[in-house]
Amino acid sequence: MPTLDTIFAPDALDAALTDGYVRLQHHPELPLRIFNYTEKAQYEHRWDAVTLTCRGLIADDDGRLVARPMAKFFNHGQPGAPELDPSAEVRVTDKADGSLGILYPTPAGYAVATRGSFASDQAVHATALLRSRYPQFVPPPGRTVLVEIIYPGNRIVLDYGVLDDLVLLGSVDIETGRTAGPESVPDWPGPVVERFAHATLAEALAAPPRDNREGVVVWFPDTDVRLKIKYEEYVRLHRIVTGLNARVVWETMVAGKPLGDLMEALPDEFHGWVRAVADGLSATVETRAAAIETAYATIVAELPDGWGRKEFALVAARHPERAGLFQRLDLRDYRAGLWQRVRPGPDDEQYTMTGGAGDETD
Repeated sequence: MPTLDTIFAPDALDAALTDGYVRLQHHPELPLRIFNYTEKAQYEHRWDAVTLTCRGLIADDDGRLVARPMAKFFNHGQPGAPELDPSAEVRVTDKADGSLGILYPTPAGYAVATRGSFASDQAVHATALLRSRYPQFVPPPGRTVLVEIIYPGNRIVLDYGVLDDLVLLGSVDIETGRTAGPESVPDWPGPVVERFAHATLAEALAAPPRDNREGVVVWFPDTDVRLKIKYEEYVRLHRIVTGLNARVVWETMVAGKPLGDLMEALPDEFHGWVRAVADGLSATVETRAAAIETAYATIVAELPDGWGRKEFALVAARHPERAGLFQRLDLRDYRAGLWQRVRPGPDDEQYTMTGGAGDETD
């Protein structure tokens, strides 16, 4: 059985944990741990062998791998996505809109974890469903079976009606990490993700979007590389459902909350946009702060010896940044006021998402 030490370079996982790019959660009852990349890794776009692999990776307390999900993969055209031959052979499946479920063995039978938790609502629901509806199912030896957890209480964007099931996505060889599609689990008794006849990436990209669907996943079997193609309509609806706009980003920053907390609940296609809005707001505040410092230094340099507040006010009161100048004079923090001045409207055109909401997709 492979171990954490055999799939990662020495100390690489420990460093990722220490630096906050990966977190682990312990099973509430069993000697198991699950590793998942963090909001910090998402926000900083810190993708390497460790963070890509830790997408629900499960090991026991001795470091032996128990379940190995597919590594994180990206949207077509997203920075960090590999260059791919549009004419190479591919397999294409539906991009289901639920939660990733990772089957793993326990003394009580197989259970289901989600990407970062043994005990999330989705994991608990999926485990109960697996054991009650498919109690005889056993994954192929040496493979981790992956499913999409879909039920009405876990609706993300798409409406699947009353569907309450585990939809087979594929599996991963625990020893090698090599992935495979649903055909690798021939004995699966439940629903299987829809498959399409597109023979190449070019065909998949040219295919028209389907109603009430998120997109497709394209797998290159020769290189074992995957990418996603998400439909623009799904991205638009997701933004509406989450209520995401520039005002939300501003509120997060003003409250002093990590942007990673906001991005954790969002698919990756919004992350680049969130970063761009945050960087733009910060840059505007810093530019105005620099203008205040420059104006303050200029005013003070031109005042006569022994000047006081009255002399300062005669000049500063005519300056467009007068409020900040007086706060600077009193050694008070003027940045809070600057942040209020850059508060965007909920539909501020300066921050409108275009082109599929940004450069990145989950």
